[in-house]
Amino acid sequence: MFYSTVRFLANIYLNIYYRFEVIGRENVPEGVAVILAPNHIHWADPIVIACKVTAQTISFMGKQELFRNPALKWLLTKLTVIPVRRGEADVTAVKSALRVLKNNGILGIFPEGTRVKQGEEKPPEAGFVVLAIKSKCGILPVSIEGNYKFRSTIRIVIGKPIDLSPYYGKKNDRETLEDIGLKLMKEIKELGTTR
Repeated sequence: MFYSTVRFLANIYLNIYYRFEVIGRENVPEGVAVILAPNHIHWADPIVIACKVTAQTISFMGKQELFRNPALKWLLTKLTVIPVRRGEADVTAVKSALRVLKNNGILGIFPEGTRVKQGEEKPPEAGFVVLAIKSKCGILPVSIEGNYKFRSTIRIVIGKPIDLSPYYGKKNDRETLEDIGLKLMKEIKELGTTR
């Protein structure tokens, strides 16, 4: 209820300030565990994705630093955001993420791990690939483009879920995981060229 209310209010704000073009909503599975993986260009991306991609709850993974402010910590917790310590193996965050997927929820992860300006590139972190293989769920690639200027158009393209079942039950080394991540990131980028 809280998530839906905040989403409704945020949508009002977003529709006043921006225009939206959303392609591929039909690709979002319902009642099935999936990792939603968008590129990350602006601090408001999680809000836009949560409001425009699906009415289902998306549990995003967010940097631990956001939880230092007590009021923001309360809000993010209510919105099912999972705190993660970047740059280290955060077992608690991994367990929380796997719990979301085990309950057939949607887990939101920005593969690059931080904001990357349009036109620039950063290798993705392998964590989202590990989670997908461990939980045996698909990865939903999402491209988001726009400059977030008043009344500008923000374009969102949702691809079809990517199946990683050939890697289930195997001992995938770091190089393999990184290679999968790079291929997935390429697919996300290519969605942005879809017309």
